[in-house]
Amino acid sequence: MTKYKAFLALLCGTGFAAGVELLVNLPFAGLPLSLFLAPGSLLIGFFLKPERFGPPLPVLAANALIYSGIAYVLPFIRRSANAEKMHRIVNRLAVPVVALVALACIPALNPLWPQGISELARQEKELQSELPLGMRLTDARAVLRSRGIQFNESAVTESSAVLSDFKGETITAVPGDRLIQSRFGTDAFDFPCGFDMRICLVFSPDEKLKRQYVHRFPMCP
Repeated sequence: MTKYKAFLALLCGTGFAAGVELLVNLPFAGLPLSLFLAPGSLLIGFFLKPERFGPPLPVLAANALIYSGIAYVLPFIRRSANAEKMHRIVNRLAVPVVALVALACIPALNPLWPQGISELARQEKELQSELPLGMRLTDARAVLRSRGIQFNESAVTESSAVLSDFKGETITAVPGDRLIQSRFGTDAFDFPCGFDMRICLVFSPDEKLKRQYVHRFPMCP
């Protein structure tokens, strides 16, 4: 009897965890549902210390264990006394739960899987190499235009910080410098954050690049 209760709790907890991961991308429901992912994410974060939410499969496994434990003490499982009935319920739940877990392992269906991060890193690295320090202003314009990147260009009239990012990096410019800035959205996503690309180029009065900033910028709710 205890064996069937444990199996039933495991199926309920695993099915719930997988279902939440699949539904978290629904409009207007993502934020409330993502709260149910927090226990597993916090547990995994304690051991792996990921940059953001945590790897989807370990988070799924951790949440499955947590919610299975909760399910085991729920009244509808504790009060079940018919072993044959429990056996039937376990058999009926097994297939849909396995299906939910399988769907949660498909990156295109599960928003917890990072999307486009490798492409974003490649684009970031390419732009950094194509805009080296010492580059002339006219050549930098040509590189950005060849990539279809819109940008703003301006003359600096007073000393100021022209960029400060989430990591604390600051770019400053002084009178006589010329400044090129751009910020555009990307398709990259690492739950719960999307990413913009930010470009800040500071050219000295002789129109040579003296400060370069080309980095992804997380846009988190």
